[in-house]
Amino acid sequence: MRQFLFSMLLLLANGVFAHAQTTMGEALKSMPDSLMPYLSHNNRLDCIDFCEANMKAEVRNALEGKSELLQLTSSYALFRLNDASTVELCLLEADSRQLICMIQTYGTDLRESVISFYTTSWQQLPTGQFLSIANQQYVAQYDAEQNALTLESNHYLDRPAMEEQKEVGKVQIKFKWINGEFKKS
Repeated sequence: MRQFLFSMLLLLANGVFAHAQTTMGEALKSMPDSLMPYLSHNNRLDCIDFCEANMKAEVRNALEGKSELLQLTSSYALFRLNDASTVELCLLEADSRQLICMIQTYGTDLRESVISFYTTSWQQLPTGQFLSIANQQYVAQYDAEQNALTLESNHYLDRPAMEEQKEVGKVQIKFKWINGEFKKS
């Protein structure tokens, strides 16, 4: 009898933990306004509601411009905040916990990304713990289907001094999320 009760408690605990997985919609609802000041809490809620209703998820942002939630799945979100700014958010599994990777990309002609990692309660974590990259400018893009990150280096500061010189080509590095970190693939 004792063994049966112990087994039932284990099954119940596994069921509770299985339901404890955060979805991207839940993460967006609990996101502090300071991480995406363009959009208020109500703006984010409206975007989620519009997406779930298969409507265009466009809202008027804090600067009186238009921002749009372009894509929302259970583990990924892509926002266009304005013509020069996007934010990608992805939920990643690391050991027995979930993490949020936030990729903020700025600029039109000269683009640059910043990558940050957070717990699902929005406590910031050191980026170097999950992604080891050189200290340089890059544009990052996440592929939710492949669970992969592509970084394209920016060589804007390495432009040729004269027209006869050859321009430095762009370098792409691909990373795959493996065992709780992005590793070169």
